[in-house]
Amino acid sequence: MAADSNGKKFVSSIRETVSGDFIKIKSMTPLEYYQQQVEFGFIQKDPQQKEVIDQLQHIYTELLKQENARTRFLNKFLHTLVISKPVKGLYLWGSVGVGKTFLLDTFYHCLPLKKMRLHFHQFMARIHRELTHLQGIKNPLDIIAKKLSRETNVICFDEFFVDNVADAMLLGGLLSALFKYGICFIATSNFKPEDLYKEGLQREQFIPAIKLIKQHTQVFHLTSHYDYRLRYSPQTEVYFTPLDEQAEINMEKSFQHFSNYQPATHTAIELFHRIIPIRKQAGNVIWFEFIDLCGIPRSVKDFLELSQKYKTVLISNVPVLRTDQKNLITSFIKLIDVFYDAKIRLIISAQAPIEELYPEGPLRFEFARTQSRLTEMQRIDWGTDKSQPFQF
Repeated sequence: MAADSNGKKFVSSIRETVSGDFIKIKSMTPLEYYQQQVEFGFIQKDPQQKEVIDQLQHIYTELLKQENARTRFLNKFLHTLVISKPVKGLYLWGSVGVGKTFLLDTFYHCLPLKKMRLHFHQFMARIHRELTHLQGIKNPLDIIAKKLSRETNVICFDEFFVDNVADAMLLGGLLSALFKYGICFIATSNFKPEDLYKEGLQREQFIPAIKLIKQHTQVFHLTSHYDYRLRYSPQTEVYFTPLDEQAEINMEKSFQHFSNYQPATHTAIELFHRIIPIRKQAGNVIWFEFIDLCGIPRSVKDFLELSQKYKTVLISNVPVLRTDQKNLITSFIKLIDVFYDAKIRLIISAQAPIEELYPEGPLRFEFARTQSRLTEMQRIDWGTDKSQPFQF
């Protein structure tokens, strides 16, 4: 290590990095960054994680070799005609909180190439939009994949899962086209490939997608006894329970604080030609009742639209969810997935603590991810809005 003053500067830069922005690591390889995180005590040494990092380091190296070969031997006219064989990617699966997202983000932020990292639902929303524009055109998935290959060398999906028949029917052809045009596929998931879209409608037509994933990625099962979601920073008060007068007071104080005491409107908003009542809205801060936001089935694009318009969202009166409220639960899961990926600051009042919101039912496995993300979203440094949390 360098002299002490340099060492202190380096530690300071690493502390900025682990706040969630990864702003200092572009000159590091994934392996170098991981080793420094261990050295400075920001993560625990984990043999399985080291094995994953070694695999990601190999993918990183192969992608750079591939890009250097293109630059060296292909002129700009030939470049569009020559398609490289895709570098074999990684499909990393395991339960919530074992470090999957941290490892994916380490790889993504270190890679100095054209790249794309997004939630699976965001990606599929784009694909469906493109297909709408290409209606009546032959081989639309091929056209879309070719376009994507000009934008990126690698696509990174966090929390890859399939929960509707429209996406399931597309994925086989879409993945085949992406691999045809040399795109490397990196994904994290709570499900092993064989369990994706399990018991879904027309699942037999989804089997080719599973085979392609297993053919073009190294499948790795990550387990850990350490919850990495809380590794970075202390939590702040953004989740209020039970539903009493104090919870309502805290929600009001939070709204006023994050909206910087701007005048508020109570006018309902319109989302894709549907009216949604609100409690109030000021600037990029908006406050909903849970039942108004999740009480009717909503698509991912609804929540994506909200995430693009607002930085702080308040949701009041989240109930304990019953087993017969599948649509309500599914909407809430989608909402949290989108808001988590967009780094939305989320403030909630609820009937029960996070771990008691959905005590039993057929969606317990999927809801475990929601509970874990709700916990992580309480970090004091969470969100794209860097305003300091309200001190109660």
